[in-house]
This record gives sequence, structure tokens and C-alpha cells, in this order.
Amino acid sequence: MGKNGTKIIKLFLRHLFLILFLQIQLAESQAQTREVKKAERNYARLLEKEKKEYDKKRKATIRHRYEIQSKDVQARMKETEKRSQQHGRKQKESWIKNIFKKKKYKANRKRKPR
Repeated sequence: MGKNGTKIIKLFLRHLFLILFLQIQLAESQAQTREVKKAERNYARLLEKEKKEYDKKRKATIRHRYEIQSKDVQARMKETEKRSQQHGRKQKESWIKNIFKKKKYKANRKRKPR
């Protein structure tokens, strides 16, 4: 190995050092602090709590609508709900079919101008 071999090794080491240095800088700039992660967790918990409250109020409203009806109307509502659930179950495809189903291209999409 002469002078050329030594120059090549030095050049390779410089490039390697430069690449490692840049990766470390990028990783540090992209890292999140604990405060940011904690704020994101708190926000996710808040959204979850709001969703649960909304669902609870929605169910209470539906229950109230049912309870204010007369007995014969309640029976018809119950029968209609049962039939609609059975009808919806027949039309629903299994999850296995959905996985392997070929996606259809939507022809009415607008293309972005170039």
C-alpha cells in the first residue's frame, strides 16, 4: 500500500466521519422532549374522554326517545331495529374478502395540474 492507499483510507474516513456527524445532528433535531410527549399523551386522553362522554350522551338521548313513546310504538321500533340489524348483517362482507378485494380506481378524481 503506497501513498495512494493511505490517501484513499483518509478520504474514506473523512466521508464516514462527516456522514456520522450529520446523522447525529439530524437525530438530535428530530428527537422530542419529554414535555412534548407528555402533552401529546394528555391530548390523546382528553380526546378519548370527550368521545366517551359524547357516546354516553348519545345513548341516553336514544334511550329517552324510546321511553317517551307509547307501548305499541315501542314494540314497532324494536321490531324495526331488529329487522334493520339482520338486513345489514347480510350485506356486510367478511373482513377476509375486504383484504383481497381489488381496489377500484375512481374516475371522477381531479388531477393536479403539472
